[in-house]
This record gives sequence, structure tokens and C-alpha cells, in this order.
Amino acid sequence: MAHSDASQKTSKANSANEFSDGRRAADAPPTKIRWLILGLSCGVSFVLYLHRYVWGFIKKDVRDEFGWDSETLGWLDSFFSVSYGVAQIPSGMFCDWFGVRLLVGSIVILWSMALAGTAIAKTPSTMAAARLIFGFAQAGCYPALAKASMNWFPVGIRTAAQGLMATFFGRAGGAMSFVLFGTVLMGWLGMPWRWAVGVFTLLGLATGVLFLLLFRNSPREHPWVNAAEAELITAGDTHVAVAGRSQVRWRALLGSRAVLFLCARTFAANMADVLFIYWIPLYLRTEKGVDLATAGWMAALPLLGGALGGLTSGFIQSGLIRWAGWRRWARGAVGMTGKLIAAAVIVACTLPHDAMTVVCLFLIVRFFSDFDQPAEWGAISDIAGPGAATVFACVNTVGSVGGFVAGPLVGVVLKAFSGADKVTEAGWNAVFVLIAIEYLVAASCWPWIDCSRPLDLDTPAPGKAAHA
Repeated sequence: MAHSDASQKTSKANSANEFSDGRRAADAPPTKIRWLILGLSCGVSFVLYLHRYVWGFIKKDVRDEFGWDSETLGWLDSFFSVSYGVAQIPSGMFCDWFGVRLLVGSIVILWSMALAGTAIAKTPSTMAAARLIFGFAQAGCYPALAKASMNWFPVGIRTAAQGLMATFFGRAGGAMSFVLFGTVLMGWLGMPWRWAVGVFTLLGLATGVLFLLLFRNSPREHPWVNAAEAELITAGDTHVAVAGRSQVRWRALLGSRAVLFLCARTFAANMADVLFIYWIPLYLRTEKGVDLATAGWMAALPLLGGALGGLTSGFIQSGLIRWAGWRRWARGAVGMTGKLIAAAVIVACTLPHDAMTVVCLFLIVRFFSDFDQPAEWGAISDIAGPGAATVFACVNTVGSVGGFVAGPLVGVVLKAFSGADKVTEAGWNAVFVLIAIEYLVAASCWPWIDCSRPLDLDTPAPGKAAHA
């Protein structure tokens, strides 16, 4: 009896201690590990575009060294889009099932090695292989970061976080690619382009390893997150607790009008983006006659405009949602307005301008054009819930087809409107008009995108969500 009484007292004491510990944990202020996750995600987005835009800058050096014409270079643009598109949906499904950490950490390392492959390639076929692997590896990044933003940030600030990840740091990475690669490494330091590629490769490998070490798929998996922060993040959206083991009902996805028009918007927008990713440095160095170092920082300015535009858009949308709960119109009105203004300004680039003036116009174009990138991310998060990576991947797959078509299309338009021997101003003006049309098509899609109607999804039972 005495032993039994002692056991009961011990049990009650343990229960009291557990309650006390739980109360102290509940009373503790939320930790701030979500901002570490934001930093890691923004860093990956930065490196993704830092690496992706290298091809646009070395294109002239590759052309001069190997004698490849504009159509060949355009097809090499598109080989990236082919593998990027093919790998999107498998990457998204992998991410929704196994979580973000393993996928992103691995692919950053893989695409960094593929970037190094572009410095080794000597023929169109070997360069195409490097571009294919590079696109395959980068395909899963943004579907995974879209899911990470949903799992790690409350609804009230999620779109602002997505604006930072998707647009501000992505475009900033593209801008700094031109500055660091062209102006600093090749221009000021006189580094051969292959050595500059090696420097960028090492940075990418370090980023992938750091992500694997510090990232976790959800707040409750991270050893540094307390209960208060986990509750803060998941309050108001139970889907964010699902880090894996989630699937999409494909019939619901394919039958969704909102997803259909998101795909059409992305197709047109990605066609327009090819100009700024792959052709602006060539335009500045050949048509405007600027030198190597100057082309680096000039080509960066439009991308900085895009970074600021995406950041502005994210905060506008988050403010409208907190103020009035207008998810559909906050995203649609912001996205459509940005694309309409961008279309008008790109047409103005067809007038005679010096290099600095046209670059400033490009900056304005990108500022407003990138208004709809956080809107796209936010709409997909609203529609897809725990299947965000798969739905994002489906939309991005269609966008990759647009990128594939745009690469050789720009080359063909340049050649058709310039003549057979030399690219002229008339050829570039024709390309600018083409971009304006693509912006108008993207803008026309937004009224049909109703993100207030979520898809019917398969979601795991609460006890079966993956918490690796």
C-alpha cells in the first residue's frame, strides 16, 4: 500500500510538472525561426537566378568563340525550358509527398554542377546537355519554395513573404548575376568567363549544403521552434501543418477554370521574360555598343526594377487581404494592372533612345510586370492548400512551354525583321512589340482566376502527415 501511495504521489507530481512545463512553454514568446527559414528560402531564390542569368551574359562570348548564330543560341535557351518543364510536375509531387528540405538541398547542388558543365562544353550538343541538366535541377525549386512559404508563414504575411522569395530576391539574384559576373569578375578583375562560372559554382554548392543543414519541412519539425511560434504560424490555416504525404485530385485540378487561366497567364508571362533573361545583355553590347563592364550593371537595372515591383506587390496584396479579406481581387487587380502598364511602356522602347534611357524604360517595364508574380504564388497557395507544390509545378510546366517557344521565336523575329546578315534596330523593335502582346494576354487572364474557391484535395489525416 505504501508503495502504491508513493507511486500515485510520484505520478501526480510528474503530471503537475508536465502541466507546469507546458504552461511555461505556452506563456513563452514565439521564437523567430520563421525568419531564418525566410532567409534560407530567399537565399536559394537569389542563387537560382544568379546562376540562371549567367547564360544571358556569356552568350556573346560563346557566340564569338564558337561561331554559333542567333537561332542556335535561341535553341540553347529552349533546351533549359524543355527539361525545366518536363521535371516540374514530378518535382512538385515529390515535394508534396516527402517535403521541401531534401528536394531543394539536393537540386541546388545538382544545378550548380550543371552550371560548371557549361564552362566545359565545347559543342552545341554538349552545351545542350549541360543546359538540359541545369533546367531539370532548377525545376523543383519554386514549387518547393511555394510550399515552404505556405508551411512557414501565417496567412496575413504570407504574400509579402512570397514577394520577397519569388520576386525580390529572385530578380535581385538575376540583377547581381550581371553585375557580379560581368562588371566585377569579368570586367574589373579581368577573369575569363569560365573561371567566373567556377566562382558561381562554389557559391551554389555552399548554399545547397547550408539549406540541408538548417531547413526543416514544417515548424513542428524544427528543433529550434517553440510551441508558441508553431501555433502562430498555423493559426487560421490548418493545412499549413501538413508537410508531406499530400496528393492532388487530378480531376479537380484539370477541371479548375482558375488553374487553366493561371496556366495561360504563366505561358504568356514566361514568353516575355525570356527577353530579360537571355537577350538584354546581347542587345546592349551589340545594338547600343556598350562595353562589357557597363553592360553588366545596365542589364541588372531592369531586374532590380522587377525585384522592387514584386516586393511592392506582395505588401499591397497582404495589406488588402488583412484590411478587407479580398483575396481574389487583391491578387487579380494588382496582377492585371501591372501587366497592362508594362505592355504600354515596352512599346515606348521602340522609339529612338540612348542606352541609359532604354534601360530606364526596361526598369519600369519589369517593375510593373513583376506585380503579378507574388499574385500568382498567392493564388496557387489559396487554391491548392497542401498540394501547393504539385499545382505550382503544373502551372510552371505550361510556363516552361512558353519559355521553350519564346527562345527560338525571339531569334526568328530578330532575323526576319533585320535581314539575313545583321541584327538591326527594326528587329529589336519587332521583339518589343511581341513582348507587349504577351503582356496583354497575361493581363486578360486575371479576371478569370478565382482563388477564393479551393480545389478539392486529398489531404492526409492529422496523425499521418509526414514530419521527417
